[in-house]
Amino acid sequence: MTTPVAGWYPDPSGQAPLRWWDGAGWSGTVTWGPAPSVAAQPWRTAGWWARVRGYLLDASLLWLASFFLLQRWHTPFVNELVGIVRMSMMTGGGKLPGPALWWDYGLIQMWLVTAIPGALMRVVHDMAFLVWRGATIGHQRVGLRVVAQDHPDGVAPPGGGLVWHRALRRSLVLRLLAPTCLGWLLCVLWPLADARSRTLADLAAGTRVIAASEPGPGHQTWA
Repeated sequence: MTTPVAGWYPDPSGQAPLRWWDGAGWSGTVTWGPAPSVAAQPWRTAGWWARVRGYLLDASLLWLASFFLLQRWHTPFVNELVGIVRMSMMTGGGKLPGPALWWDYGLIQMWLVTAIPGALMRVVHDMAFLVWRGATIGHQRVGLRVVAQDHPDGVAPPGGGLVWHRALRRSLVLRLLAPTCLGWLLCVLWPLADARSRTLADLAAGTRVIAASEPGPGHQTWA
């Protein structure tokens, strides 16, 4: 029996109409539409700066959406924070209270109540766009796609997105790390130390980010 050449074939698992055979085994790359052209657009691992730009675009848009849609939770927290800062400036010589007093004032509890709806909104955004398009809004604007880590180089990604469990794992790791300064730095800097430019979220989900290697008139941004 001859081994088939790399290409799109009916998915033997039945999870999707077509699955990519890399010449040696079945990959995690599937498509629900017509088989994409393998030569339509050369693809490569996304560069670090392009990923940072996409991340910052997502962060900015989601922060604005959170601010306007979740004012019910944000307003009490901001008012209390401003009051504590003003009180500290007036009576404490400009020094902010220690962690114990933040807890006593209820500010940490209020921050958690504020952060949870925002985090859920961000996970919903990630899941919706990664499953639907294989890219968040920020990724789309800079021409990036998130694919399974075994997606073949040089092959245009399928029209669909990630399977839901990869999208969920990727989003949960990213959203757990991002709220803290250390976590944010890990999100941004980890790809510099990884041979395939993957973040901790990519490692957890088995994904990587790719970009068109020759942007031009035919370059797609999925906008």
